Amino acid sequence: MASKMNKLIVFLCNSRLGFAEPTLKPASLIIARFLGMSKLIKLLLSMVLLQSAVVQAQMEAKTDNSLLSFYHAAQAYDARFNAAISNQEAGHEQLPLARSQLLPDISLTGNIAYNNQDTNYSGNGPFSSGRRDFSSDAIGIKLIQPLYRKEHFEAYKQAKVAVRQSDTQFAIAKQQLILDVSSSYFNVLLAQEGLKLAKAEKAANKKQLARAKRGFEVGSAAITDVYDAQARFDLSLSEEIDARKRLQIAHRSLAKLTGISPQALPVSLQKRPLQLAAVTMEQWAERASSASLTVRLTQESLDIAKYEIERNRGFAFPKVDLVVSYDDSSVDDSSFDTGIDTTETRIMLEVNVPLYSGGSLTSKLRQKRAEHRRAQQQLEATRRDAILQAEEAYLSYESGSHRIKALKQALLSSEKSLASSQRGFELGLHTGIDVLDAQRQFYAAKLKLAEAHYGYLFDRLRLEAAVGQLDEEDLGQIDALTD
Repeated sequence: MASKMNKLIVFLCNSRLGFAEPTLKPASLIIARFLGMSKLIKLLLSMVLLQSAVVQAQMEAKTDNSLLSFYHAAQAYDARFNAAISNQEAGHEQLPLARSQLLPDISLTGNIAYNNQDTNYSGNGPFSSGRRDFSSDAIGIKLIQPLYRKEHFEAYKQAKVAVRQSDTQFAIAKQQLILDVSSSYFNVLLAQEGLKLAKAEKAANKKQLARAKRGFEVGSAAITDVYDAQARFDLSLSEEIDARKRLQIAHRSLAKLTGISPQALPVSLQKRPLQLAAVTMEQWAERASSASLTVRLTQESLDIAKYEIERNRGFAFPKVDLVVSYDDSSVDDSSFDTGIDTTETRIMLEVNVPLYSGGSLTSKLRQKRAEHRRAQQQLEATRRDAILQAEEAYLSYESGSHRIKALKQALLSSEKSLASSQRGFELGLHTGIDVLDAQRQFYAAKLKLAEAHYGYLFDRLRLEAAVGQLDEEDLGQIDALTD
């Protein structure tokens, strides 16, 4: 739409100034005839303003306040995540580096030299002794193609695993970024809810303070009710300040990850559970033992340690290379009183058999075998940790669902208790302290319910991360809960 408006503005300007294309000139003459210059300027300005509004609306649509949009912003802004991208790119280079050890090595050499030679011959000979100055030059090319080098073959296999490991590390970084952004996002939502409730409680305390003062003036309330109401009101002022501080800190935490500090986020989330792929805790634990990204990363480290043993064993194996060389050298008047031009072409198989290196090879093998055993134990420990994390996340998620139900009932009871206390205070059956206590219990129940709900959603993300399945789709499901 913006491009069409640009074309129309250009068309109108060109039409007014007489620069329009022949096919558009009749229309421009009609517009210029029926619209004065001032009207045309107003029309152009209105179109520019309309175009700016459209662009602004498009920008706001792109930068909405959904959890998924903040995650996308963090992907471009977060320094640690961008470092993980660079780490993945560097890891992918290990394969071509290992492959280069299996490919030919071609080198070109050349030299030009000035020689000062002093020669003394004994006895009778065809050449005379003396000092000679002469120049020489040479050029050569050499190709070495490894035919059998076990250490290079094993290093190539090892590099393939290293590339997969860099991909796993990047996947872990993506999951961690999702968890970090989600945690900061929920903290902002909770801080907003806390500030909203703090304001509401302050307003209710202010209203109760006014009631207590009026009651004391007419003799229906004691001075202690006024003092208690004043103390609760002053305390609510302090709590509102703390709530504002927590919201500012939450905003800065989210901005540190995304570069965006929104003024307000959608706080209305439907309180309904999200469906889980697996049903029982044992199923989640079983999936975590094999599908967890940390388990996969440790398994890849074990595979690398295995290939490292074989690579070091390869240093004790014979090395076979195909060597092809071509040399062309030229020497001016040398000790033979004549110039020499020499060309040489050589094709050979070169075999190198290590015999003894001071025991370093056997020592390295013992070292690498010990590191392999260490990697095996680390894998087992990581698998147990992954199972425990999945079980903890599942239990927290499951109990969170029950806790939300209990807190909903507690909130309903608190609301009824508050209404009853207020009604009793009006009838003289309850004191102002009773009303203040009921108010505080009501707002505390609302805040606990919000905290439980956001914790429940975050536990769902933790559970998906425990089995290596956390991705953008999970964030989209949470965004779908936003009213």
